[in-house]
Amino acid sequence: MYGLFSYIAAGSCTAAKPRVYNRAVRSITDLTRRFERRPLARRNSTYYLWRFAANGVRAGRALAMPATFDETRAIARELTAQGIVVGPSDLFLSDAGRNALAEAAGVVQGVSRSQTVCDILAGIAAHAAKKNFRVDLVKGAMRPDHPLLKVALDVKLLEIVATYLGMWPALHAVGAWLNYPTDEPAASSQLWHHDPEDLKVIKAFIYLEDVGEDNGPFTYVPGTHPFGPNVPTAQRHNGKRRLRDDQFTAVFPPSMWRVCTGPAGTMILADTIGYHRGGKPSTGTRLLVTFTYTSGTPIVAHLLRLKGEPTWISSAIQRYAIKRIELAPPQSDNGAKKQSTM
Repeated sequence: MYGLFSYIAAGSCTAAKPRVYNRAVRSITDLTRRFERRPLARRNSTYYLWRFAANGVRAGRALAMPATFDETRAIARELTAQGIVVGPSDLFLSDAGRNALAEAAGVVQGVSRSQTVCDILAGIAAHAAKKNFRVDLVKGAMRPDHPLLKVALDVKLLEIVATYLGMWPALHAVGAWLNYPTDEPAASSQLWHHDPEDLKVIKAFIYLEDVGEDNGPFTYVPGTHPFGPNVPTAQRHNGKRRLRDDQFTAVFPPSMWRVCTGPAGTMILADTIGYHRGGKPSTGTRLLVTFTYTSGTPIVAHLLRLKGEPTWISSAIQRYAIKRIELAPPQSDNGAKKQSTM
């Protein structure tokens, strides 16, 4: 295994035998898949292969990256200690990111008030979705100039994520959700679980409306993220099993939960390999946008597709973030009409 590490890290695969290199990276991904939904308690050989071999260039870039913004390293330290950090979105975004968020919020709020969504909330229209408690407001391939993409690729946000992951990140997914009350019991992501995307992951959530206890706030158990102090306790559960509150509280009582209520503009960064759940609204709704960041070799395939190259990108870390994203094939006019305007 360490011979493989040296071979990849030295770059000989990349330079001379790309097929061998690709097979080696796939082999490392197969190793990481064994830890799907299982936060690591300590750094092991699979972790080092994942970070410094399969993602060696990204790791090197992060190690050499200067701190452009004063708060970046302090935020990343809190993420490393707790697995989560919460604050106003201004704390995590540059001026350009804030401007893009203001534009994106208007777009998403407009879609959330559309007749189609209103009919779903009123029970007039059927909601044929895997998660029948949530309306996904972003569907299909995304325009390269979409303001949500500009927020997700904000340089300050990417630097925070890179410092935590230990590598320049890959943008994995972009979403906008409207959660609403149902008569059904909590299900799917409303139950306690670990996410599957990679060995370490950062998900960003930005509330576009005030979120109180009744709106189903995002809830997290600090220290259950990779290398966190509560991972050994979390490992006593079956990591792939989703748990109800009454099953969960015997090990992690509510006093250990971070319940993320807050006004519109509240932003959450969390490594969702740690235990978390999306709350179940009892009244009102929860409107948010979300971005997922992984390594360049995630366990779960990238979900995001773009309709073209973002020509506005200005930095290397932004280019690396979309390096693995596929472009959607050109569509006919009829096909384009069926795609979401988001």
